[in-house]
Amino acid sequence: MNKKLLVSLIIVMVIVITGNFTFAVGLKDLNLTAKEVGVYELKNLNPVYEKDARKQVPIASLTKIMTAIVCLENVDMNEKVIVNLPEVKKYYDEEYSVAGLKDKQEISYYDLVETMLLPSGADSGACIALNVFHDYDKFIQAMNDKARELGMNNTSFSNVIGMDDKNNYSTVEDMAIMMKYAMENEYIKYGITQYAHTIKDGTKTVHNALFQLADIYNIDVSNITGGKTGFTGDAGYCLLSYSLTTPEPLICIVLGSEVKPGTLYHLSETETIFETINDTYSEKDLVSEGDVIVTLPAIKSTKDVINIQAVEPIQTIMQNDESVDKEDVEIKYEGINTLSPENKVGETLGKIDVYYKGKYIGSEEVKLTRRVPLDLKIWIHENPAQAVLFALLMLGEIILIVKIGIRIYKKKFQIIHY
Repeated sequence: MNKKLLVSLIIVMVIVITGNFTFAVGLKDLNLTAKEVGVYELKNLNPVYEKDARKQVPIASLTKIMTAIVCLENVDMNEKVIVNLPEVKKYYDEEYSVAGLKDKQEISYYDLVETMLLPSGADSGACIALNVFHDYDKFIQAMNDKARELGMNNTSFSNVIGMDDKNNYSTVEDMAIMMKYAMENEYIKYGITQYAHTIKDGTKTVHNALFQLADIYNIDVSNITGGKTGFTGDAGYCLLSYSLTTPEPLICIVLGSEVKPGTLYHLSETETIFETINDTYSEKDLVSEGDVIVTLPAIKSTKDVINIQAVEPIQTIMQNDESVDKEDVEIKYEGINTLSPENKVGETLGKIDVYYKGKYIGSEEVKLTRRVPLDLKIWIHENPAQAVLFALLMLGEIILIVKIGIRIYKKKFQIIHY
């Protein structure tokens, strides 16, 4: 065989093999130290990848997200409290992560939430719990009540900062529910996305542990838009985060990442997960713009049925080499059952729930996108008096138009004649 040809074939084979290998690396192929992992679409919590997502485990400082939720929903965030340092001093003595509150310091709930979320301040979390209801146990009960309300049925809180305790646990799946709900609040969203926060009186600036640690350890977190870190002896390294750089905004939870000197696996593994998704996943249309999503019967119309079309695509995130099987797309409609010419273009008729392979994808409003044509014969039969009046009005309009036309003609004729 020609030597050049042989070399070329070897190069082509290497490229093909390497290319196939790179393409084949998916989330299941990643060698993660995290014991429990979950990746979910932010809009609907549709799972992209799960590993032991329903196992009850310690969650460390991820607990503080629920502490922030309960605080935000029960106080005026501009209200101020006075720090009683003896009440929170144990968190300093036991070397928990703290914000550095001072005794008799006056501070707003807003600043307490931010100094709890960014540096994971245990002192700020305790100060919140001791002041919102003036009863620490009542605050814990509120956290558990909120968990039940959100459907976090495999979660229990026994403290506000995530200390190791057999009664303080959750699951990846429940953490995703909590994160989606938390992201709807501007204070929490701000707290987990900012690098730093300076309290209102300007006396202290705190930094986001996620981004600060990434800088210190030189870890690329460019695909992590925001998040909350956690660490205890029982929980290991934990991170609850989300990304806006992925094809679809995603939530990622990693729990129980390996603790090893000089490493922060919860950060690096989350970044790897988002990178892998960017390389191997994309948005696919389950319903394309213009697809018929609902067909409704029509009355008093020249059409027996009206097809309602999708005004925009309905998508989900899937692996690049996976194609959508339209037969696996199920659309459930709820709303107006019959159309008539009285329905207006742009009117909301109801909503559709979209499922793919039995999994819920999301909901969309259904709007009337085209006019329902009127059957004139039926209208005349049902409204004879109005039909006569309409005919007379039309006749009057026609006569008026004819008269105007005659006048214009005569005037034009006289000008020409002259």
